[in-house]
Amino acid sequence: MHKTVSQSANNSWSAVTGRIRAQAHDAYSSDLCLDQRILYVHNFLLATAWYTAQIFPPPDECTQQLHTAISWYLWRGEIFKGPLSTLQRPTQQGGWGLIHVAAKSHTLNLYQLRIQGQKTGTLKSRVVTRMGPTQAKHKPP
Repeated sequence: MHKTVSQSANNSWSAVTGRIRAQAHDAYSSDLCLDQRILYVHNFLLATAWYTAQIFPPPDECTQQLHTAISWYLWRGEIFKGPLSTLQRPTQQGGWGLIHVAAKSHTLNLYQLRIQGQKTGTLKSRVVTRMGPTQAKHKPP
């Protein structure tokens, strides 16, 4: 364990990004089209990131490293490379539906905080209750 939560988060995310970069380099030799590479990113490369995101929000530095690893894996040796923001658009808007790493990480972390905050009698529930609502609110039409 580390002295602070931020040190634990930084060390956890550094390890996760290192493993994802290594996995991207290992999968580099597989002969997949862009659609299959995006599916590989969704289903395999980022699986450990989603688990860690439920515990610690990712530091900006690690999010940038994940974007770099994903971009390197997707465009490996291609002449024409598009930005990740274009790939992250929905398919109806001309994109490929690539997951936005920072948005999904923060969403998973907030969801887990809300779930933990609903448990009664724990320190985390008292902290989360002080921070804000723990119940989902319906938006008016």
